[in-house]
Amino acid sequence: MVTQDAPAGRAARMDPADRRAAIIDAVLPIVAERGVDVTSRELATAACVAEGTIFRAFGDKSSLLGAVAVEGLHRASGPEETRAELAGIDPDRPLASRLAEVIELGRRRMGEVVRWMGVLRVLHHRAGSRDVVADERVRDFRAQLAEQRAEQRAATLEGLTAVLAPDAHCLRVPVEVAVALVEASIAGTHARVDHLMPAPSAEVIADALVHGIVTSPESSEA
Repeated sequence: MVTQDAPAGRAARMDPADRRAAIIDAVLPIVAERGVDVTSRELATAACVAEGTIFRAFGDKSSLLGAVAVEGLHRASGPEETRAELAGIDPDRPLASRLAEVIELGRRRMGEVVRWMGVLRVLHHRAGSRDVVADERVRDFRAQLAEQRAEQRAATLEGLTAVLAPDAHCLRVPVEVAVALVEASIAGTHARVDHLMPAPSAEVIADALVHGIVTSPESSEA
C-alpha cells in the first residue's frame, strides 16, 4: 500500500513492505542470470532506485539476494501454476507426447529450484554461521514456502494423474507408480553427479517410460 498524505505534485511514499516486494520483483531476473556476483549498482539499476534505497530496504546486498532467492523458490513451487501447466496438456495427444511435455515442464521448474537453492548455499557459505535471510519476515516466508511445497506436491499428483487418465486402462502399473516413475525421471536430471553425459531428452525418456527399454519378442520377430 502507499500513504495518501503526500504533498501535491509529489509521488506518494511507498509502504516499506511494498517497496521491498517491488525491489525483489524487479531484480529477480538479473539475480537469476548473474547469481550472487551481481553488483549493488546493477541491482539498483534494475530496480530503478538509488543504491541507498536498496540498503535502507534490506540492510545489505546479501539480505536482498537471500530474499530474492526465497521468492524465486516460492514462484518455482507455485501449486496454481503447476496445476494450470499440467491441465493445459492436450489429452488427445499420444501418451508419450504428453509425458514428454510433463518432463520438460518439470525440468524447467526443477532447474529454477536448483538455481535459487544454489544462491542460498553460496550466501550461507560466504556468511559463515550467520543466516543471511534470518530476517523475521523472511523466516515467516520460509514457513509459507514449506507449506506451499506440500500444496505443490498435491497439485503435481493431481495433474499427473489427469495426464495419465486417458490411458489409465492400458497401464501395466498402478497410476501412483506411474506418477512416481515420471517424477523420478524429472528429478534424476538434476541428481546426476558425473555430468559426463548429457541427460536424455524428454522425448527419449517419455518413450522409454511408455514403451520400455526392451524390444518385445513379437517386435523382434516382425
